[in-house]
Amino acid sequence: MTLEKQQRVFDDVKWFDSIHAGFDRCGTYEFCASCKKTASCPCARAAKKHSCGAVRIAVVHKKRG
Repeated sequence: MTLEKQQRVFDDVKWFDSIHAGFDRCGTYEFCASCKKTASCPCARAAKKHSCGAVRIAVVHKKRG
């Protein structure tokens, strides 16, 4: 399934979940931690990253001296 098709499915699920919950469910799913809302197909991309276990790690270098 393409990202666009997956996004449409996520949009439908979020819409009905939001109606049932009485508030916007965007940002409340487990995969939302991987979301970049400005990307195209943000839910589909976040779910893919989440399912693959993709994790971004920050490395901090200390100044010497």
